[in-house]
Amino acid sequence: MQLTVVTWNVKGSSGVDTALAARHLRETGADLVALQEVQRHQARRIAKALGAASLHWSFKHWPVVTWPEGMAVIGVTRAVTARGRPLSHRWRPWSWRRRIVVDATLPVDGGRVLRLLDLHLTPDTGSGRREIEVGLVLDGMVSNHDGPVIVAGDLNDRPTGPVPDLLEAGGLRDAWLASGGDPDGGFTNWHGWEPGTTELPAQRLDYVWVSTGIGVGSASVPAPGDDGFATFASLSDHLPFSVTVDVAHG
Repeated sequence: MQLTVVTWNVKGSSGVDTALAARHLRETGADLVALQEVQRHQARRIAKALGAASLHWSFKHWPVVTWPEGMAVIGVTRAVTARGRPLSHRWRPWSWRRRIVVDATLPVDGGRVLRLLDLHLTPDTGSGRREIEVGLVLDGMVSNHDGPVIVAGDLNDRPTGPVPDLLEAGGLRDAWLASGGDPDGGFTNWHGWEPGTTELPAQRLDYVWVSTGIGVGSASVPAPGDDGFATFASLSDHLPFSVTVDVAHG
């Protein structure tokens, strides 16, 4: 079974253009979409525009001054079952530091179940919290799952940081590298972003990691010079990252 998985932090608090976001997602041929920083009504509009088979939105935190922020997994061509699970600050629903994972499952060939974990790890560098959060995911949701696993999202860590090391030690592979992507490329984020910036994205924070046995085909991120690239800079401080995988032998 081949699937195209897209992860995207859409920075919904800035009022993302959901029609434009859906158009970009449609152009990738997405089967499964993992969104971060998305409000519930935004996720609904994107899913509706895509004609999605399923949508699950999970509450992350409520900043009070605007709508609650959350994360979503959209099953575009295939319905998925999902639930949100807290990773940190469980009882602080107003804190942006609260972190969750959306744990989605999808039946695949041979009676197996694919597990897609949508993550947005803490941006606190040097606190050790990112390592704790990814450790909870690896210990509680990856190591005890018999079927194929995909971890996707905004990990807030660069390729040389501790989080990629932990994911690799947990038996997962970076799909960008597995696809033959440039180890020094694939940038997905603008540091100090302002809407419509003409600066180039300069860091890779968004990933798809896959378990052993999942085949990785193409992987792509919009790049300067691509048609329509300038529109991404008005949408979010992150670019969508898409990967085509084969879970037939995962």
